[in-house]
Amino acid sequence: MTALPSATLLRRGFTLFEVIMALLILGLLSGAVYSISRAALETSKAVQNEQSGARRLEAFLRVARDAFLNLPADGSVTLQFSKSAQGAPVPELVLKKAAGAFGVPSLGGGSLVLAARPQADGSRVFAILRIPGGVEGMDLDRFLQQAAWIPLLPGVEKVRWQFFNGNEWAEEWLDGNGRPLLARLEFDYQAMPGSPVGVEFWIPPLQPPQPPGTQAPPPAPEPPDSNAPAS
Repeated sequence: MTALPSATLLRRGFTLFEVIMALLILGLLSGAVYSISRAALETSKAVQNEQSGARRLEAFLRVARDAFLNLPADGSVTLQFSKSAQGAPVPELVLKKAAGAFGVPSLGGGSLVLAARPQADGSRVFAILRIPGGVEGMDLDRFLQQAAWIPLLPGVEKVRWQFFNGNEWAEEWLDGNGRPLLARLEFDYQAMPGSPVGVEFWIPPLQPPQPPGTQAPPPAPEPPDSNAPAS
């Protein structure tokens, strides 16, 4: 068989089939590179969102813990429930005479409310509101609905408060119950799915002044271990 001259090979070029195959291979390679790059960007974005959410959660828990630790001698803790505009129950933790809590420098005899307020997407947001002294009754209800709440931590769900009274945990803590020894907060956090948040806050107990030379009172009882098996 006689070989074709080099000039004939140059004039022949690529066939249509070869061009289509080359474009197909180029498209497959481009799609693979795009998929890898997109997956890497989404992974990086998810990691950044989770880190940002963890920082917001840490900051919220820190200021909440400071609010309980710095509760003055005449301060008190109350858990009450209100209703949102859609009728959903809203747990509201009321700290009375808690000057300096959550960055509020002075309350002037008023109260500070930490509430898990419902959002349009079905989640809740921890928000605080300062209530001036003397606002009560219908004026208080109107104030809670119309005032500008300060959001602290968005994307929370299934919020639950509990209080330790020295013997057991209570789901409610009404005004006049005194001062709990511990407050427990549990909720789901959208920025960290699959890992519900549970934290306990120690509240300094009120100790009456002791005469000189008297023996110090015994320490407050430890809360029951919720993970211990029942006898």
